[in-house]
Amino acid sequence: MRNTVLFGNGINRVSDNAVSWEDLLDSIKGSNVFDNGDLPNTMVYERIFMQQHVAIKSEKADELKIKNQIAEAMQSQGSNVVFELLASLDVEHYLTTNYDYAFEKTLSTPPEKLSTEEVYSLRRKRNYSTSSGNKYLWNIHGEIDHPKSIMLGLDHYCGSVSKIDSYVKGTYKHTVEGKIVDVASMQEKLKSKSYCLTSWVDLFFSSNVHIVGLSLDYSEIDLWWVLNKRARFAIDGLVSNNIYFYTNHMDEDKMGLLKSFNVEVVITNVISNDYIGMYKSSISKIPSKTKSVLVV
Repeated sequence: MRNTVLFGNGINRVSDNAVSWEDLLDSIKGSNVFDNGDLPNTMVYERIFMQQHVAIKSEKADELKIKNQIAEAMQSQGSNVVFELLASLDVEHYLTTNYDYAFEKTLSTPPEKLSTEEVYSLRRKRNYSTSSGNKYLWNIHGEIDHPKSIMLGLDHYCGSVSKIDSYVKGTYKHTVEGKIVDVASMQEKLKSKSYCLTSWVDLFFSSNVHIVGLSLDYSEIDLWWVLNKRARFAIDGLVSNNIYFYTNHMDEDKMGLLKSFNVEVVITNVISNDYIGMYKSSISKIPSKTKSVLVV
């Protein structure tokens, strides 16, 4: 079975010019500065938007202005040695919750852009032709080249879950060269062991997924929804892949939840505040063959 890597913003944070989410959100608050408190980023974003939206103007125009600010701020995000290590893996498919192209900068080759989506990111994929073969990067939460696709607020997350639900049920439709294309339901795919890979969602059921540098906050409702659906299918004996979550620490409540969702938690300690060393150690535990990695 192939391996997939899912990576998140934790990998960005070890770069010299890392863009802090706290600073980024503060920068788009404008004059309405407030303390985030215990609010998750989704709710912080919604509060920022609602305070800045002017009723007589277009809601979409107001939101695009904010997302353009986010995209501009993240243009400078650079790569690092952890991305280089991930890129060296024998992995074809990478997923990320990041909006930037720090991983792309490591590959040093122009991408073939394979998505036609404007807002949502079920099929948002880039192909990189490298000396070791094709590598595909799925920006599952949007990308800075298309600010409308940047997913941060509750409204966008819930809309995405609706799309994912449709995809899993087999009612999702999209257009290819002017023709409407259907997809089979996930249950049909699991029974036939045949996956179209129209969406990154397929990889959560058809490959071993290794999650690195992702906090998996409870506001990431799209990922929790997919993990829960996979666990429910596993009850019926349809699921045969494995999912691994690499982290340096986790509270017992979240660990218990992930285990109930058939996710294996792999703890790698941080020694002397060396997060790069921790990531290197985690990545070394990923099998060298037949794997997919999700980077967030």
